[in-house]
Amino acid sequence: EMCASSSEKDLYGVLGASPSESTEELRRRYQHLVLKCHPDRLSGHETEVGLKRFLEVDAAWKILSDKNKRRDYDLQRRARDLKQDWPVDSTVFLEDMAWNNDERLYTHCCRCGGAFIIDEEEVQEETLRSSSQEEAETVGGQSRGVIVCCDTCSLSVYVKKG
Repeated sequence: EMCASSSEKDLYGVLGASPSESTEELRRRYQHLVLKCHPDRLSGHETEVGLKRFLEVDAAWKILSDKNKRRDYDLQRRARDLKQDWPVDSTVFLEDMAWNNDERLYTHCCRCGGAFIIDEEEVQEETLRSSSQEEAETVGGQSRGVIVCCDTCSLSVYVKKG
């Protein structure tokens, strides 16, 4: 019923929320977004984009507002995020990060305004290591990624090669 792209999207991200927020806080965000992107309030091309966003937000809320579904989702999300202890906000593909040639760094902006930074060596080490020892844990032959923490807030992202 849900297409692959929407299940890949982080539901908290869709609501602009964080996993630590209460159902009440999520409800507020949901209501705010629904008002903003409700198809009735938009016109022309916006309607199409708005509708897609509206359905996304609605689908995310249906899961996160249900205690059991949310728990299941959190568990899956945690398993997917490499069984780490710190909050992984989302998965970022290396190709989508900004490359700084002078410093040989990849950067990605965090929503707090800070940045996730990973250097060239780290990327190579991580991808080399994961392709040899941890073959068993690669999914569909993809190399595993590396967790990068934001330089400002407590969020981290999972960076992997697409």
